[in-house]
Amino acid sequence: MARMKLETLTQFKFSKRYSRVMARSASNSETVFDVVQPIVIDVQTKRDKALRLYTKQFDGATISNFRVSRDEIQKAYKQIHTELLRSLYTATDNIRIVHKAEIQTMTPSSIKPSTGVTIQKRWFPIERIGIYVPGGKATYPSSVLMNTIPAIIAGCTEIIMVTPPRPDGSIDPTVLVAADIAGVSEIYKVGGAQAIAALAYGTETVPKVYKIVGPGNAYVTSAKQLVANSGLVSIDSPAGPSEVLIIADKSANPKFVTADLVCDAEHGDDSTTIFITTSAKLGQTVIQEIKNLIPQFTTKSHIQKSIDRYGAFLLVNSLKQAIEFANGYAAEHVEIMTKNAQTVAKQIQNAGSVFIGDYTCKSAGDYATGANHVLPTSMSAKMYSGLSTYDFLKQVSYQTCTKRGLTAIRKSIEYLAEAEGLPAHKYSCSVRFRNENI
Repeated sequence: MARMKLETLTQFKFSKRYSRVMARSASNSETVFDVVQPIVIDVQTKRDKALRLYTKQFDGATISNFRVSRDEIQKAYKQIHTELLRSLYTATDNIRIVHKAEIQTMTPSSIKPSTGVTIQKRWFPIERIGIYVPGGKATYPSSVLMNTIPAIIAGCTEIIMVTPPRPDGSIDPTVLVAADIAGVSEIYKVGGAQAIAALAYGTETVPKVYKIVGPGNAYVTSAKQLVANSGLVSIDSPAGPSEVLIIADKSANPKFVTADLVCDAEHGDDSTTIFITTSAKLGQTVIQEIKNLIPQFTTKSHIQKSIDRYGAFLLVNSLKQAIEFANGYAAEHVEIMTKNAQTVAKQIQNAGSVFIGDYTCKSAGDYATGANHVLPTSMSAKMYSGLSTYDFLKQVSYQTCTKRGLTAIRKSIEYLAEAEGLPAHKYSCSVRFRNENI
């Protein structure tokens, strides 16, 4: 076990660990590109044959029919506990409420920049969406809900879900039930880079989609970037290992801080946990609490490795200093446990999601508040937002010029066309003001 210690921000910045922690452990997709590219090309050319080959190779499963049947979904309902089913419905209700509120703000608009010129903007759903859900040994029903429900609310007519099968060829029943509750159209037993390629190009079985969303490992991320570069499909924001940054002062409950640091570290060996406090006493208490708490969990190996490699416990002189660091770090999850948490939270502008107050625990946002948990990582919160209904919509502009309107902007069109060396562009406008038809 590496020695966890409280250090000042200055000490941290001059330490050997600084660059590693700041860069995060987000897998560089370029390092697996050489593995992913042949897989993608193989699926593009050999289609289902390639899917069967890679599913056997990577998941140990022999699949004759990739599509999950209605019978398999119905059986899944009988395999999960009633309370778990009720929990899925509760989470679904809250996610729907939050994302319906987003769509209500997206009304058609009409703008008149000058007399005789009208620009109308309308939103349309992306018709066919592909959702990747990690699977195999892991189970992520919450990911199914978070990715599917906004798409359904946006009006997407087809939601195609892919997820790796278990060695026996089955899918976890909770994942199947979550997909059914959320409104997934079709489910396919395929994962990894090969699943992304199938969604991007289509196979005899898996339909081609127009946008792919959902988290995955380095191979999945690399495949998403590769197919997006083809111009045939779009993807969501970059996704890497989970991150949490907690800002706390002496008023914070050390057990709550500890619980949420450990909670995020549990995601995997490469999660990043940053704790910033103005209280040395709180900092030391939290470190001791973590040491005492980790052995209690079956996931203790993930938690320990994550904190050892990418954890930092920082002492700052003021909350202002903590806020500045947080905005520079741009974490996926930022938690505020201070006396005036709302005031501090308003100053955080670079974050995937901000959790305010002692009782807004990390897992609440992961599962049941209704806010989306698909969030930007690795500093991409400086330019990306979390997943929302907006990600499943596209905007179309409708332009109308009357003769009077075109007259008003004619000179601007003609001079700009000349400046760009495009005479046909100038002619496109000027011909409309000539007496003769050419």
